[in-house]
Amino acid sequence: MIMKKLLISFSLIVFLSSLCTAITRNTSNSNENRKIEKNAYYKELQRAKNCYCEGDFDGAEKYLNKIFEVSIDNEKANEMRNKILLLKEKESYYKKTLVNDLVIELRRAVKEGNCYEGFLFIKRIQDLSPNEPIEAFKTRLENEKELVLYAIEDTGDKNLFIDSLDFFVKEKFKKSSDYIYKLYQKYPKFVDYVGLNRCYVLQETTSKRVKKFYDDAVKCFKATKLGEARNLAELAYSLQPNDIRIRVLLDQINMEIL
Repeated sequence: MIMKKLLISFSLIVFLSSLCTAITRNTSNSNENRKIEKNAYYKELQRAKNCYCEGDFDGAEKYLNKIFEVSIDNEKANEMRNKILLLKEKESYYKKTLVNDLVIELRRAVKEGNCYEGFLFIKRIQDLSPNEPIEAFKTRLENEKELVLYAIEDTGDKNLFIDSLDFFVKEKFKKSSDYIYKLYQKYPKFVDYVGLNRCYVLQETTSKRVKKFYDDAVKCFKATKLGEARNLAELAYSLQPNDIRIRVLLDQINMEIL
């Protein structure tokens, strides 16, 4: 009888020991899993933040969605998503406003028979709003282009005009300027376009400075140097106020400062 009780006690001790070991192992595994999950969230959140700071909101949302698949209530992810939704609305408004302004400028260019600016504005409008109804303007500009080609007798000069127009629309204004000046030397009516193109050459030079200011502002924004980021973004904005990326970046920085 005593032996039986001893065996039962020993079995109970072994069982309890095994149970404690299993609980300890499960607790350890659970803690390790939570640690892995936390690291995974952090990596996805960092990737989302990088995209967010660079103005790539679709890319940021892609990484945030991965977090929401397993943690819909993640506070930081939700905070970033709400900011993105607000910024996308602003971005859409800026695009609509700029497209409206470009359409007004396009009407002016068509009225003046200005193929250079006309086709440039069409490209800019289509980049921002592919479905904008501007086919009528495009048709009128194509007709104007044919009239200019008809007035140029030399085949080489015709190609020179076509190339100058192509470079202008691609915003390679320095290259276009050389071709337009050559045309002006033989065809005085190109004199207006010589001056016009010089204005755009200055814009092209300014754009390089703007890009530098913008890139530096993004770097400071990523590093949470918000004061420096805003100063750089404001410099870029002062030189190129119609650049939507700069306006959105300023909104992002101001949201963090406030």
